[in-house]
This record gives sequence, structure tokens and C-alpha cells, in this order.
Amino acid sequence: MLKSFFHTGFVVRDIEESVRFYSEILGMRIAGRTERQGEFVEQVLAFPDAHIKGGFVDMGEGHQLELVQYLSPHSGPNTVQRNDLGAAHLAFFVEDLDRFYQDTREKGLQYNNPPASMFDENGNLSRKACYARDPDGNWLEFVELF
Repeated sequence: MLKSFFHTGFVVRDIEESVRFYSEILGMRIAGRTERQGEFVEQVLAFPDAHIKGGFVDMGEGHQLELVQYLSPHSGPNTVQRNDLGAAHLAFFVEDLDRFYQDTREKGLQYNNPPASMFDENGNLSRKACYARDPDGNWLEFVELF
């Protein structure tokens, strides 16, 4: 029986670059660092001689993002598009999406498009949202509710 969410994981090329991106560009807290190899990680990941480095970042609300760099076996290139089966994204609530968009663009975050606005049946603004990619191509969504 499921109890609760634990974490979301993204595979990354360079753990240091990714931890820096999530902490410095997005403002997340560094919650921990790991390096694992040996029987346990080989069994869990189903790769012989598996060796990984990891970093956990969070917003202090329980759910964490685990960033995993495979030292062995090495990861291939990211060719996953948003509409591919198996593609995933992580969505964040933000305050003042227009300002967040400007601030993070100035820090180098690459967006697909500027924030889009959604209106309810009465013509009132109900949300804004936009998509971006982290340095490894993992999809991120940013949402402001009204």
C-alpha cells in the first residue's frame, strides 16, 4: 500500500552543475549529497558495476528532487521531447510568474515561450504557466494561480 510521495529523480550529466543550477538559479535548498556503488545500488538500478553521485534539493516542504549522475554506466544524450512516451516534467508553483520568468531568463534559464495565460469561463485570469529545460534537458513547468 502506498503511503506518500518520497522524491522525484532526474538523471544529470554533471552533478555539480545541476546542484548549482537548482540552488543558484531556482533558489532551492541543497538537502544532501550522496555517492553510491556496490551490491545495493547494482541491484536497485539493475546495472552491474553501477556507480552514481547524487544530490537532493528541496523547497523545505517535504518533497525532494534527487539529481543523479551515472559514473558507471555513463548516460547517453537526452533526446526526449515533451510529447514522447516516458517523458516527464516537474511543476512548481511560483509567485509572480512574469517576474520569475524575467529573473531566471537573465540567469540563463531557457524557456520554450513566455508565460501563457488561462482564463476561466467568466473571463477572469485563472493561471499562468510556462515550460523550460534544466541544463540536462529535464522539463520544468512553472505555474502561478490566481
